[in-house]
Amino acid sequence: MAALLLLLSLGGAGVRVAEAAGGTTLRIGLIEPIDSLNPFIGVTDNAYLFWQFIYEDLITIDEDMQAKPNLAISWYAVPEYEPYGSVWQYNLSQDALWHDGEPFDADDVVFTIEMQIGINFDTVWAYQPSTSLISSIEKIDEYTVRIHYQDLDGSPSPCPVAESLMIPILPEHIWGLMDVSEAAFQFKNLWPIGTGPFMCTENTEDEYTSGDPLILLRNPDYHGAAERGDTIDFDRVILVFYLEPSAMFGDIQRGAIDVAAFNSASFQNLEAWLSSNPDAPIDTYSGLQCTGFSVEMGVCMQPNTLNNLRRDPAVMKAMAYATNKEFIIDNVYRGYAEIGSTIVSPIYGDLYWEPEPDKAYTFNLTKANETLDNAGYYWGTDGVRRAGVGNPYGAEGKPLSFEIVVEQELMEDKDTAMKLREDFRKIGIEIEPRYVSIGQWSTLIYAYNFELTLTYWSGDIDPSYLLYIQTSFCIYDWSETGYSNPRYDENYSKYIKASTYEEKKTAAYNCQELMYEDAAFVVYAYPYGCWGWRTDSFSGWGDWGAHPGRQLANFWSANPLYFDLVPLKTDTGPSLMLYALIGIAVVAAVVVAVWFFRRRGGEKEEDVRLP
Repeated sequence: MAALLLLLSLGGAGVRVAEAAGGTTLRIGLIEPIDSLNPFIGVTDNAYLFWQFIYEDLITIDEDMQAKPNLAISWYAVPEYEPYGSVWQYNLSQDALWHDGEPFDADDVVFTIEMQIGINFDTVWAYQPSTSLISSIEKIDEYTVRIHYQDLDGSPSPCPVAESLMIPILPEHIWGLMDVSEAAFQFKNLWPIGTGPFMCTENTEDEYTSGDPLILLRNPDYHGAAERGDTIDFDRVILVFYLEPSAMFGDIQRGAIDVAAFNSASFQNLEAWLSSNPDAPIDTYSGLQCTGFSVEMGVCMQPNTLNNLRRDPAVMKAMAYATNKEFIIDNVYRGYAEIGSTIVSPIYGDLYWEPEPDKAYTFNLTKANETLDNAGYYWGTDGVRRAGVGNPYGAEGKPLSFEIVVEQELMEDKDTAMKLREDFRKIGIEIEPRYVSIGQWSTLIYAYNFELTLTYWSGDIDPSYLLYIQTSFCIYDWSETGYSNPRYDENYSKYIKASTYEEKKTAAYNCQELMYEDAAFVVYAYPYGCWGWRTDSFSGWGDWGAHPGRQLANFWSANPLYFDLVPLKTDTGPSLMLYALIGIAVVAAVVVAVWFFRRRGGEKEEDVRLP
């Protein structure tokens, strides 16, 4: 007991042994913390990872990124409606129960959708890229709904996300007791109730607020078992969050966790250690993430009281030329990334566009300087360029000096900011990093109270999600930069109304080309997911390159990985629950109030592409 108390004091948080001892446990190590248990408020990718254990969408994906039944067991475009594809019917599970024992039915789906469309659209913003394409939902019977889709002008339209509607369905008997504003901005949701394969407990609130690992129990009444044979063969999941990636590296070595999502530096260390310890029971995978993860520098395009010279197209293009993407990939991401162009990743296959070599913003300080010279920016005696006469974005003599807002939790972003600072100085642009928490970042960025920022985006299985956030329709909503281009909006509208794949592809290419040329987002990399797992604790991990839907990054509910894992060990007692307490300050607890909107953030292995 004395040893236990010592480790509890060193780790700063303890795990309740009573719930964790015995049975079988999947322990997942993560770095970036969950910032909210409310799916309308959280901003981090790991928050989505948590929600997918608890909540379910109508439709999910299989290991090959193809649509798979979830709360909807079947669906089809209703043929009598014009245009074809503007109305879809979803036939719902009749076996699903909410974790508190209440039955799931069509009323829950209608409630979830209706609270996010119509008059509530400006209030409930979280799933706006999908809900903006819904005009109405109707209940046909207790287990059947029809969703009517629209274009951005409000006219009936086919919908690119009708078969991949990634919106968590919520229980009306809980969320319907509050008004929409409270649900979207205030409700802490400290005991989430869903229909998913795992459940929270009465201790979730204490675990979350005190910084303990989150313990989720297997749902014994999970409807997917009877409907599809999707069974869970272990008793619980424990999510462990680390302040120091090195501590997570040590824990997977000693078997204190079973699978982990590493940053690039720690993953490089793990790969090096495995090369010297080839018999260690650990496998790894690194590759493009199934969520289309990208990292970029964003320029605030909305006027504010700060330095508006950043909005000069010449300045943005000069900064794009001065971004050394290859250096960032080789040195910040240790080679575990690909060169970035737009926020639509190569994971999207032939819907991904990349610039022709003669139009690419390849690192070139000479071109960057020439661009600024031609725009009338002259060098000051302090090595910082200044605006010339008649500049529409700032008074003559105003310096090219900007603040870049960086999340302090993300080490790669901090390193990237310092590299940009070094190279931008060579073209006469001075940037100064400002390191902030996740909550501060959201407050500054979504109020457009910034100049430059580093950010990341993840999307859904259709790039409509990512293309939407660059439209002017979501300025002061989802758009981080406030970017607006009528030609972009026009092409996005063509994308969502496309009747053929070729029309869809052309519109997607046009959007990406405009996005790239305008350089409001300078996408510098598509970082790989870097994962490691123990082969002596579970079997059934599968091939994450050939089947990207199995990746730990999959946060769209009912990840097929968890239905295939087979435990090879049984927990023997409380001593196994000390895994998160080895070393000092292993568990990171970050609870922030996020007032605005969410984001969705070695040798190259086999490329992963969506079909």
